Amino acid sequence: MVEEKGSIAEILNGMRLVRPYFRKLFSCVTDLSNLEVLILSLLDAEPEGRMFLSDLQKKLTPIRASKLTNITNKLEDEGYIVKDRSKEDRRKVIIRITQKGRKLYRDFEDAVAEAVTPGIEKLTPEELEILKKSFDVWLKVLEDI
Repeated sequence: MVEEKGSIAEILNGMRLVRPYFRKLFSCVTDLSNLEVLILSLLDAEPEGRMFLSDLQKKLTPIRASKLTNITNKLEDEGYIVKDRSKEDRRKVIIRITQKGRKLYRDFEDAVAEAVTPGIEKLTPEELEILKKSFDVWLKVLEDI
């Protein structure tokens, strides 16, 4: 148990160390918040580029409905998404990414790729493989949150 606590402390410290770099990276390539980018990425990943607002909220739990409404209103005001009522159930709101939103998100991805490429090119093949595999490990660690 002592070793496990030490490992957890090391992991948390590592997260603290990389967090400012991710914030810097995001702020260099977009004025959107992390959550706004995440919403656009989730919509962009959908085959039709849309989902029910309630489903989006489930994916973003523990976000409050009022906060999600404010964020999606802002994205809608900026023309990145459109909100519509479901024809089958008027109580349900469907959000859809617009071409402008899709372009913004794809430009964001391109800018991030461009920004991290010089650092990735410094990695050895072994380090690159470790980095790629680490995402599977992170998903395993975080999937139950």
